[in-house]
Amino acid sequence: MQKIIQLLLICFFLHIERIYASGRTIHHHFPKVILISLDGFRYDYFDLAEKRSVNMSAFEKIKSQGVYIRRIQNEFPTLTFPSHFSMATGLHPESHGIVDNVFYDPTNNATFSSRNQSTASDSRFYDVGAEPIWVTNQFHGHKSGVTFWIGSEAKIKGQRPTHYLAPYNENITFNQRIDILMGWFEHENINLGLMYYHQPDRAGHIYGEASDEVFKAIEEINHGLDYLLTSIENRPSLSCCLNLILASDHGMTNVSSDRVIYLHDYIDPNEYTSAPKKSAEIWTLWPKKGHTAQSLYDKLKDKHFRLNVYLKEELPTRLFYDSSDRVGPVVVYADIGWTIIADRNSGVTLKNKGSHGYDPDYKDMSPFLMAMGPQISKNQTTELEETVRLIDIYSLICLILQLKPAPNNGSVCRIAPLVIHKSIANVNRSPTIFMIKFVILTIFMSYNGLYN
Repeated sequence: MQKIIQLLLICFFLHIERIYASGRTIHHHFPKVILISLDGFRYDYFDLAEKRSVNMSAFEKIKSQGVYIRRIQNEFPTLTFPSHFSMATGLHPESHGIVDNVFYDPTNNATFSSRNQSTASDSRFYDVGAEPIWVTNQFHGHKSGVTFWIGSEAKIKGQRPTHYLAPYNENITFNQRIDILMGWFEHENINLGLMYYHQPDRAGHIYGEASDEVFKAIEEINHGLDYLLTSIENRPSLSCCLNLILASDHGMTNVSSDRVIYLHDYIDPNEYTSAPKKSAEIWTLWPKKGHTAQSLYDKLKDKHFRLNVYLKEELPTRLFYDSSDRVGPVVVYADIGWTIIADRNSGVTLKNKGSHGYDPDYKDMSPFLMAMGPQISKNQTTELEETVRLIDIYSLICLILQLKPAPNNGSVCRIAPLVIHKSIANVNRSPTIFMIKFVILTIFMSYNGLYN
C-alpha cells in the first residue's frame, strides 16, 4: 500500500507542471503584440528630425532596445487603405482587393471610397478571401483589440475584432487610443492590439513633406510613445511579454499646382469610365461601349512625359497589380510629384502641398519598421534595409504569437531574423506551482513517516 501511494504521488508531482502549463497560471506570459501604424511617416523623417533637434527620445529607446529597419519595401499603390490592408493580411493589393482608396468593383457594381463610411465598412469589399491578422488570431482561440485599423469594421470570414472602435474619430488622441488598448490587454485578456494614427500624414498633405507642422506632429507622437512605454513598464503582466511593432504605411512628397496632368487633354470623357476622383496619382480606366482598352491606351501613351500608361496585363510584374478585376484594363499613374486631374475646366484645384500613391521604388514613398520586446532580437538593421517588405509584418506577428498564418505573399525567411526563438514562460518560477510542490512533498513525507 505504501508503495502504491508513493507511486501515485510521484506521478502527480511529475505531471503538475504540465497541468499548469495548459492552464491559466502562465496564460499572461504568452507573447502579446501591439502594432501601431503612423500614417505617412516617411523613412527618412528620423534623420531630418535629428537635424532639427526634434525630441525623438521614445523612438530612440525603441531603436536601442530592439530592431530598426530604416527603409522597407512598400506596396503599389502607396496609399493608406491598400497599404494598411496589406500590413494586416500579408497580401498584395491585387490579392486582398483593396486596390485603391477609391475604386470600382465590377462584381458588385459598386464603388468603394475611403471617405464614405458605409462603403469603408462594407464586407463586400473586404471579405474576398483575405484574412486579416485579427481573424487569424481569433481562429486560434485568442482575443484581438483594434483601434481604427482599415477593415476592422467589416465582417471578414464571419469575424470582427473581439474589441474595436468605430467609426473613425480623429478627435480621439494618441494617448486615449493607448489607454483603450492597454485596458483591453489588462482587463479583456487580448493578446493582439492594432492601432492606427493619422499623423504625420495629415500635416504632410496640408503643409508639405518636411514642413514644421510635420515635425511638430512627430514630436507629439514621440510624447505619445513615451506614454505608451511608461504604461507598459507600469504593468508587470505586460512588460514581461508585450512586443511593440511600430511601422508606417507609406512616405510623402511635395506636389504643386504647376505639376498637373489633365487626362481630357488626350481622351474624351465619353470614351471611358472610372471611379470618381477629383485628383489622384493613379487612375484605372474602363472603356465605354464602342471603345476599347487599346484605343484608350493608344491615345494616352507617350502623350505626357510624366504620365505612365499601361494595359493592365503589361504592367511591370514588380508592382503586383494586374490580377484583380477591380483594376481597370488601362492603368495610368504619374511620376513622383505630379498629380492627375480629369479635366482642366472642372474647377478642381490642387490645394495640398504633399501627397503619395506613387511607384514604391521612389524612396520618398518608403515606410520604416521598428520593434522591441521579449521576443524581438536586437541590432538587426542595416543588412535588412530594403529587404523586408510591408507585407512581411503579418508573418512577423504570426511568428511572435505562434500562429499558423493564412496564405499570404510575405516571407517568414525575410522576417525571421527579427525574432528571438525562446520558451514563452518558465513555469518553475511560478510561486503557485512552488507551493503546490511543497504541499505534495509534505504529504509525501507524511505518508513515509506514517508507514515507517
